[in-house]
Amino acid sequence: MAKSFIESSGGKTSSPSASEIRAAEIYRVAAEIIQEKGYDATSMNDIAKKLKLTKAGLYYYINGKKELLFSIISFGMDNLEEQVIVPCREISDPEERLKQIIEKHTKLMMDLGGAITILTDEVQSLTPANRRKIIALKRAYLEFVRETLQELKAAKKMRTLNTNIASMNLFAVILGVARWYRPNKSWSSQRMSREVSKFVLGALLKG
Repeated sequence: MAKSFIESSGGKTSSPSASEIRAAEIYRVAAEIIQEKGYDATSMNDIAKKLKLTKAGLYYYINGKKELLFSIISFGMDNLEEQVIVPCREISDPEERLKQIIEKHTKLMMDLGGAITILTDEVQSLTPANRRKIIALKRAYLEFVRETLQELKAAKKMRTLNTNIASMNLFAVILGVARWYRPNKSWSSQRMSREVSKFVLGALLKG
């Protein structure tokens, strides 16, 4: 899968090479074009032109459009695993864990670029084998969040809500931010992640 190297609050997870940095730029630009035009309507020429690359130069990094889409989604999922799931699994208190899941996921989404996050829904365009890989990762993350909500429900800290539906609504809020948020000086990714966390926790938890 695509290598992740986004900085976390605990420091840099790895030192990216020039090739990795360029690949990440390709993923971001390609994701934005695919989000705007749709996967089927986007050509490799469109992506190469936006990146100021020749088509041959683009193929140095990517073998084809389906591989590119899988690389983009894998890049997003790898960073999600590294920057959200792994550190949050270490948090024993379910309320604090949920708070950190929301804040870290929202911030990561903005740091990566919202288009990359949104393209995780384009799994139907992947090959069957790659589709199964991504669906398995998404289901594992959903189950992690659902288990956290079940812990809160057992502790009577959660409102009377179905944990399956609540988990899906949580992701809907975060993905919704990816569709409208535009970076500006007044609303940093840190501030936005805190606001999203307050909103979601207020909807899910008692008191």
